[in-house]
Amino acid sequence: MIKRIQVQFAILFTAFVLLVIISVGGTYWGLQTQQQDALVINLAGRQRMLTQQMTRLAIQLQAGDVSVSATLQESEQIFDQTLSALRSGGTAPHLTDSVVNLPATRDPQILAALSDVESVWNSYRSTLEAMTASVPASTFLQTTLEEQSNDLVQKTDEVVRSYEAGSIAKVKRLRAIQVIFLVSALILLAVGAWVTRRSLLRPLQDLGLAAKRLGQNDLDTPVQVEGPVEMRALSQAFDEMRSRLHAAREELIQWNVTLEQRVTQRTHELEMLNEVSREISSRLDIQQVLNSVTEKARALLGGDVASLCLVDANRQWLKLQALSGPQHAVVGDTMPVNEEFTQAVLAGEEALFCGVSACRGGCRMLSKEYRSSHLAAPLRIGDRVIGALCVGSPAQNHFAEESADMLTKLANVAAIALENARLFAQAERVATLEERRRVAAEMHDGLGQTLSYLGLMTDQVVDFLSEGQEGAALERLHKTRETIGRATSDVRHAINTLMDETPAHKDLCTHLREALEEVASEHNLKTEWRVDADPSSMCSPQTAESVYNITREALTNAARHAHGFQVGVQIGENGGNYFVTVEDNGRGFDASQPVPDGHFGLRIMRARAKHIGGNIDVASRPEHGTRVTLTWPKETGD
Repeated sequence: MIKRIQVQFAILFTAFVLLVIISVGGTYWGLQTQQQDALVINLAGRQRMLTQQMTRLAIQLQAGDVSVSATLQESEQIFDQTLSALRSGGTAPHLTDSVVNLPATRDPQILAALSDVESVWNSYRSTLEAMTASVPASTFLQTTLEEQSNDLVQKTDEVVRSYEAGSIAKVKRLRAIQVIFLVSALILLAVGAWVTRRSLLRPLQDLGLAAKRLGQNDLDTPVQVEGPVEMRALSQAFDEMRSRLHAAREELIQWNVTLEQRVTQRTHELEMLNEVSREISSRLDIQQVLNSVTEKARALLGGDVASLCLVDANRQWLKLQALSGPQHAVVGDTMPVNEEFTQAVLAGEEALFCGVSACRGGCRMLSKEYRSSHLAAPLRIGDRVIGALCVGSPAQNHFAEESADMLTKLANVAAIALENARLFAQAERVATLEERRRVAAEMHDGLGQTLSYLGLMTDQVVDFLSEGQEGAALERLHKTRETIGRATSDVRHAINTLMDETPAHKDLCTHLREALEEVASEHNLKTEWRVDADPSSMCSPQTAESVYNITREALTNAARHAHGFQVGVQIGENGGNYFVTVEDNGRGFDASQPVPDGHFGLRIMRARAKHIGGNIDVASRPEHGTRVTLTWPKETGD
């Protein structure tokens, strides 16, 4: 149909284009002809002017004006060349220093008029030559020249009228051709409109109504369009499409019912998976997680056996860690990582469908009976694979297509749960070690220092008794009893601190000032206190406690070992860090020498500083005192 309509419209279009081309060509030819005729008429009219000019110049020349002789000869040449070009074709002078090429005329009437002009011109030129040759000329020659001039003017006027008549006839013919072309174009347009309406518009309108019915979901009304054979074929195609759409709609309705059932089932499975994921993730013991994962995987996918294997530390073996199902379902507890099946599972992103003859033989840890149909998914944490989860059944094709996706999601959840359990166990170990270090530091700062002091006091009591100074010994015993009381209070305070899960925030500067005064009063020292910046509002309770313990340890060391009489504490800020400096004027020591065995003070101080991201700097020289500086960063997040 399309080809036939294309042919019809191609014919109409071609005919219309030809009419337009011919009309434009005829118009162009007419314009060119009119332009040529206007030029010829202009040149013919110029002959009349030249005749009058030559007569006037000849009379002036006879009157003695010889300056017009050249102009007269030029006028004669122009007249003669123009007449020859009008009659026989050729070049003729037109404007100054320019010529035009004229075609030879074939009009008998114009040729006859030009012959008359040529006859009179010959006589006129003879008279003109005779008149210019006899000076002065006779009155008879002058009179004859004027008569011949009038006759020549009349003949040139007849030539002009003949050319004008020919030009008018050409214009009339051109108008007639244009009228014919216009009528032909209107006829072609009418034929095109009729063909368009009969072959396209009316059938397309009917097809549009049919398409509108289809768009309104009316698939029961047949599509019937009258018109050419091609349109009827198109109508039949539309009707076939309607029939297919009707069948597709019925099929979609059925699919929608099935899809709703599958969505309901899938939603139920995802809810189960979410519940299983929460239960697995809530466990923090690694073995509990392993057992829970295998149990939930077997139950969720309806398998008969589920196993979970982890890659060993050397990444050489895949070792069985948990099993859910009959014990005889497993025939081994290790598989090499470089085995083809193991590589395929660990390198994949999703679970694999496996069987005895598929998936590279399947998992060899399972017995042949349970390898009839099983799934294997990698336990993946980002780009790291830590093991594999496998679910098997002795029934052929036991698992659906969705089972692989569900096992993949469960394996991902299991991997995260295992990683969380591992990190929790690691965090517990780190917390235990950290607590042991803190208790050791507390014992060193409190009970250790107190016991050392009590030992010193006991030695003094023994010395005083041996020297008979019972009063001094009794005074030392009273001080020892006071120290034991303070030690008991400190131990109770330490126990309360260990049991308190939310220690109160300390005013760091106040406690450091109290520690300085307490140590100075016990050892009869002068103090120097200087605060350039207060870090209390920027320190967490843990940081403040570490700073306090480090500073107190430095003060205690200065009081007991420096043997000076003055100790000072300075608190300040430098380059975004806080610092506390403890300085004495004691005997000092060589800081480049290692700390003797059995002395843990400086080691504990450095460990505490490292815990808060700081560091300890000790500057000392013999007989020049000691300066201990603790530096730690600001806690902008607090």
